[in-house]
Amino acid sequence: MKICLDAGHSIGSNPSPADPTYREGTRMFDLQTYLKPALERYGFEVVCTRQRVQDNPSLYERGTMGKDCGLLLSLHSNAVANERNDTVDYVRVYYPVSRRGQALAKVLSETIASVMGTAQQPQFVVRWNSAGTADYYGVIRYAAAVGTCGMILEHSFHTHPRATEWLLSDENLRALAEAEAAVIAEYFGMEESEMRYDLLKDVTNEAYRPTVDKLLEKGFLRGKGGSGEDTVLDLGEDALRLLVVLDRAGVFD
Repeated sequence: MKICLDAGHSIGSNPSPADPTYREGTRMFDLQTYLKPALERYGFEVVCTRQRVQDNPSLYERGTMGKDCGLLLSLHSNAVANERNDTVDYVRVYYPVSRRGQALAKVLSETIASVMGTAQQPQFVVRWNSAGTADYYGVIRYAAAVGTCGMILEHSFHTHPRATEWLLSDENLRALAEAEAAVIAEYFGMEESEMRYDLLKDVTNEAYRPTVDKLLEKGFLRGKGGSGEDTVLDLGEDALRLLVVLDRAGVFD
């Protein structure tokens, strides 16, 4: 199955009035970089409307890039009149007026709210255009025109200081990506495949890296070629977890 990810806006767009270091277009691109591999581990094929953080395709281009995909997710954070607001803090997921994907929109909104710890209850809603004939939001409307279920995920409000601070954490975005991928995989009946670490530089997890460095230094782990950060490990997630457990048990000492 194929999924299209659309990181909203472009680089540096929509700074937060609560903390101007937060830029919606940049941080949602960062979220996309975590969500893509998380989905791929479940066997999804993932395409992105923005290949580079500088990219800024039109709404028509974004929506129609979802052609032949089972789902298009447009990643955003919301705002209240572009002014700091200390009270409005909730997740909202927009789904098509056709009601396609309603159950997924519901569970996504609830999951994102749970991970982010938002103050208000999450919402999953549709929005009609003024004529009451189609979706209000272009990216959902153009996705629907090519037969794709499009959704907009509003990850709370970047006008709220707590939510903004939360979204500025890379660790939080990784957790968010993993949770969203798990929900989507469960909805479509996909199973996670084992994460593999081909090279030493791929081991960025802080729980794994000290053990790997230690075992390489002691000669217990030699790799399959290469040197330095390009040492070929070819290890799966389960193998790395086992090595960490053994290391904490003192086996390699």
